Amino acid sequence: MIAKDWKSAAQPKERFSNKNEEFQNGIATSTRLQVATQPPKDAAMIAVLAPADAVNEVRLQEVQDPALVDKIGRYVKSAKELNLDPDIRLLQTRLLRLSPTILLSETFLSAPSDVAELTKQLPSGCDACEKVPLLAGTGLHDLFQSVRSSKKTSVEHTCGGIKLAFTLTGRTYALSQAFTCESDAMMATLVHDVSGPAPSLVLKVVGGL
Repeated sequence: MIAKDWKSAAQPKERFSNKNEEFQNGIATSTRLQVATQPPKDAAMIAVLAPADAVNEVRLQEVQDPALVDKIGRYVKSAKELNLDPDIRLLQTRLLRLSPTILLSETFLSAPSDVAELTKQLPSGCDACEKVPLLAGTGLHDLFQSVRSSKKTSVEHTCGGIKLAFTLTGRTYALSQAFTCESDAMMATLVHDVSGPAPSLVLKVVGGL
């Protein structure tokens, strides 16, 4: 098991059915794990089927690049595939360096009437709603693409963001979580291989009421 600033060996403890659960994630049976050390409270974590010493966290180092931030801002405001409110406001873009060749970004957004825009503060409530996480490779690639609504007339405010990065067998992976703002209609855990010029989705778990 791995989370931010934490890693532990784990063993299967019990398996149980999800059939009678109100929240459905498409998984029929879950496995509860027994960890060797206590995880951080409320941490986003993932179980990796590999020896503990083969999985290592990659720190998300924040860097500055005003030119790239400006490019990302123009992309977020104009990219039709993001299906954002056309009047959305850009609050802040963070650049997160994983390695000399891997760069991620998170752009925080707010509605035109949101008080956060007036005070220049990041939104609160939905753990920074709304957010667009990208891999800045040969182009800009949306990490929420597989769960973002494709209906042009249906704008869904998507919360969440990048939670963790780790390496395994020479590859680098990013764990992100997405959910529909102020709703239980959609919650997703996504893992992308970000080692190449474009992200490759390797795990997608989506649920909702």
